[in-house]
Amino acid sequence: MNVELLIIGNEILIGKTKDTNSNWMAKRITKYGHQITRITAIGDDLDSISKALREILERKPDVIITSGGLGPTFDDMTLKGVAMALNRELKLDKHAYQAIKKAYGAAFKRGILKLEGMTPEREKMAYLPEGSLPLPNTVGTAPAVKIIEEETIIYCLQGVPAELKATFRNAILPFLSKRKGKFIEKGFILEGIGESQLAPYVSKLEEHYPRLWIKTHPRIGLSVEVELSVTCFNLENGEKLVDEVIKSLKNTIINLKGKIKKDKK
Repeated sequence: MNVELLIIGNEILIGKTKDTNSNWMAKRITKYGHQITRITAIGDDLDSISKALREILERKPDVIITSGGLGPTFDDMTLKGVAMALNRELKLDKHAYQAIKKAYGAAFKRGILKLEGMTPEREKMAYLPEGSLPLPNTVGTAPAVKIIEEETIIYCLQGVPAELKATFRNAILPFLSKRKGKFIEKGFILEGIGESQLAPYVSKLEEHYPRLWIKTHPRIGLSVEVELSVTCFNLENGEKLVDEVIKSLKNTIINLKGKIKKDKK
């Protein structure tokens, strides 16, 4: 499946908060053989959210996952922006309301919060785009949301990493696993020759194997260590092709008087 991530939050754009959510999700989505085609970061702005989602939907990915903007404050406007993009109304969801009420009640009883009961700000999190399915938040208060728009599934997840990870594991990983594809990644670390010296040989292999990703990454300085990786998604005979490229590159490096330091695991 093709997946796009939409990361929402002014704190991301000004550098106050590091976006670790997209990195964490990308590793797990890729592991199950699904390909992330784009990651977009935008601010807490209704027009930006609505426009970005419409543009993503035009590309017709199988899955869209948003992160952030589900909380009780005025700048948490992801669901309103999603509703605008989909031309749906925001409606109070009884299941979401009860889940939020229960979470705040439990927090009050434990002494975590001093304010008891539902407030307009807390109730705000229970207003979901029409036709949404609320997803339980086992760590915090704001529920995540699943929406089906034509052939695309949209998951709106929390921005707090602990909450996002819990929801992702509970609601999205089983879905990814059920539709699991095949992802192959192999590589090694070399030393003694630089990335630029190896580049023309990599380019020739990329022309010969256009469906493989062959990437080099300098690890230390200009030429002390270079990490090389070969990856592909759902490719017939992919394992064989990747092994052929790895073998060819290792032979090239040895001929260039370089040294294979270790294989990647």
